[in-house]
Amino acid sequence: MPLSALRIFALLCLALRLGASEALPDLPDPLGRAGMMAAVLKDAEGQEVILAAGGSNFPGKMPWDGGTKVFYKDVFLLQKTAGKWAWRKVGELPTPNAYAAFAATPARDGLVIAGGCNADGHLAAVLVVKADGKCLPLEAKLPEPRAYAGGFTIGTRLIVSGGTPHPTATTALATMTVLDLARPHEGWKSTDDKEEFARILPLVGADENGIVLWAGGCALSDDQGKPVRDYRDALTYSQPNRQGTKFHALPTPLAASAGPGITTGHHLFFVGGDDGKHYGKPPATHPGQGTQVLAIDTETMEVQVVDQWPHPVATAPLLRLGDDLVTISGETRPGVRTPACTRWTIPPKLR
Repeated sequence: MPLSALRIFALLCLALRLGASEALPDLPDPLGRAGMMAAVLKDAEGQEVILAAGGSNFPGKMPWDGGTKVFYKDVFLLQKTAGKWAWRKVGELPTPNAYAAFAATPARDGLVIAGGCNADGHLAAVLVVKADGKCLPLEAKLPEPRAYAGGFTIGTRLIVSGGTPHPTATTALATMTVLDLARPHEGWKSTDDKEEFARILPLVGADENGIVLWAGGCALSDDQGKPVRDYRDALTYSQPNRQGTKFHALPTPLAASAGPGITTGHHLFFVGGDDGKHYGKPPATHPGQGTQVLAIDTETMEVQVVDQWPHPVATAPLLRLGDDLVTISGETRPGVRTPACTRWTIPPKLR
């Protein structure tokens, strides 16, 4: 087969793997950002748009060369106008922020951001960001500052799991805390401490039947006053009228996958993540984050790798746009981001 034909065949295979959906433009920051918050909203005409905010990167030196992480407060809107997708900046957050819990409002008219962090420390504020960039603070602040937590919704409830209360914490918070977005005046309600909640960067989500799942993430321990990560593979769930067991596991330890989990029927999807195999090694030699597309069956707890993402990704929002999964920017290896906003069509048999 001639070389040109091989290249055409490879391009056709890539197009089939990504589906027929139109490609999305890169985030309007050529470096890309990790830890952004994002949601798919509905505009005034009922069309789906993506609102994305905050994030962090290293605009100067890389971290292993002494570079400083910079946090952002930009609010960007991705909208299709005259048949073409385009990003534009629509506003700014009150403060720079990254690694917060986030979700769309129940009416899909705003992005809820809970907690997070910036160069000054961890945050407890909760706000709703509208598609026009306006930021509306809620009186219901988190019970304590919380960043690197898992966040997801079930019905109208925003659930935040784990995370840390300050940058030097050597243990993760061992609670889930819940806010009913339909009744935010009632405030947050927290669980008792549970060991399985005490993780940073966990994989979390809930399916359409009310089954809540949390998996992986990193437990923290103290090494001479510094936090040390222990990557986990445990997969735990709860469902109405029955508590799940702890005898399920991911194929490998995994943290910081693009999330929260996207539900389709009784499957939850996660993309990429960090398996911890290179933790503690020189970050400049890191080969890249994961590329696997995981589908977790919430009825059987079977975990399948159903495809490979076109590029490594971690600490990125995972969204559903129509029948597609979408990642917004994210980290490709420690300290290195990508501006790519990538979409992948969910196979019909898994919807």
